[in-house]
Amino acid sequence: MPMTDPIAWYERHAQQLTSTYEAIPSGRIHSLLQGLLPTSPALILDVGAGSGRDAAWLATLGHDVVAVEPATAMRAEAARLHPEPRIRWLDDRLPDLAATLRLGLTFDLILLSAVWMHLASTDRPRALRKLVILLKPGGLLVMSLRHGPSEPERGMHPVSLAELEELARGHGLVAAFTYESPDAQGRAGVTWTSVALRLPDDGTGALPLLRHVILNDAKSSTYKLGLLRTLCRIADGAAGLANDVDETHIAVPLGLVALTWLRLYLPLARADLPQSPSNRAGGDKLGFAGPGFRALFANSGGKSPAIPI
Repeated sequence: MPMTDPIAWYERHAQQLTSTYEAIPSGRIHSLLQGLLPTSPALILDVGAGSGRDAAWLATLGHDVVAVEPATAMRAEAARLHPEPRIRWLDDRLPDLAATLRLGLTFDLILLSAVWMHLASTDRPRALRKLVILLKPGGLLVMSLRHGPSEPERGMHPVSLAELEELARGHGLVAAFTYESPDAQGRAGVTWTSVALRLPDDGTGALPLLRHVILNDAKSSTYKLGLLRTLCRIADGAAGLANDVDETHIAVPLGLVALTWLRLYLPLARADLPQSPSNRAGGDKLGFAGPGFRALFANSGGKSPAIPI
């Protein structure tokens, strides 16, 4: 039998749930998170914002919050109770977060409080991939995982810290803390695991998976790694020109790749410099720069041709 859509359940119980959630202060629920919150005003994404309790708490701390809630009745109640100007309400849902991605924003903190268990295990890799795209380098992804019984019609699935950590490692996320806690509502058999995952900031500013390859691949003169560096530069400065093809592919204009490639490597080839310092000792500099590439500046009196910025 297919599981009930959890959003429909939250629609039917919006007023009751709002009263329950609002009765428990955010500072109590997220007590250990307070020491990790940005000290200066930050941009925060609250996914599955529910009654708006946490979004309002974060807004009162001086942060700007995008509060995502797919249940119309819950979102209406939240906006009525918490009309703070620092909160922007958005109708969106995991695993796609399509409307959120269209904002073109990245966030210092992403909060999923009591949300992850509503995703089937098959949807979680896709959902985490979307969340990492929305997270700034150095940013925190904070989740609470519910364990124990639930109403069958509420649409919950088993979750585990081990599964989440395995998914997180694939995206270069590092655990900042984990802790176990009893249920704040005192429900029998229900416990929680809170997890904070940080996306390291290694200075490149984009594409965590490619960053790992670039930093660890010993063959730094190969054209493949040159292409990865080119794509990272495009992601830093021209991400808006990329178009989604499907869940695992994007399309980037070939002309943009070629132009960025020239801007990155033509000056190195002209000066006979390696792609990275470790390559100079081995004598293998820009191994992918063949005669045609070098002819671009050889035919211009030894000077690089003009490249538009």
